[in-house]
Amino acid sequence: MPNIRTTISVILLISSLSACSSQPRQVTASIPLVASIQEKPNKKEIPAQYWAALSDTTKNQLQHNKYQVHLGALYTSALGSLCRELTIIDDMAKVEKRVACLTSFINKQNEKEKAWFLEKEIIESTGYVEL
Repeated sequence: MPNIRTTISVILLISSLSACSSQPRQVTASIPLVASIQEKPNKKEIPAQYWAALSDTTKNQLQHNKYQVHLGALYTSALGSLCRELTIIDDMAKVEKRVACLTSFINKQNEKEKAWFLEKEIIESTGYVEL
């Protein structure tokens, strides 16, 4: 009987080892997770007069007649956009933190364009800070 037990043990050991050594199946995505070029976002576009300051790594404030706007460091978002945190203080000393990102899109003339947009808050709101 030890020969049968030994044989079964060897077969089980070989079959379990061969399962571990086989290559996993290859998976390919049929739909991209993120579209690299898209239509203009449905977000609040920041006026073009502020784009240079937002893109400038040496700037830490934005000149605005209604708000004090402090600029955080530039960083690349998970979606690959250039972004910056804005700390906005109004005349009532209310502080609001928002994120602005430089986003690429295709305009109505089918041309690639970039613009700075205020990202929506995680908790959706109906209003935007007017810059």
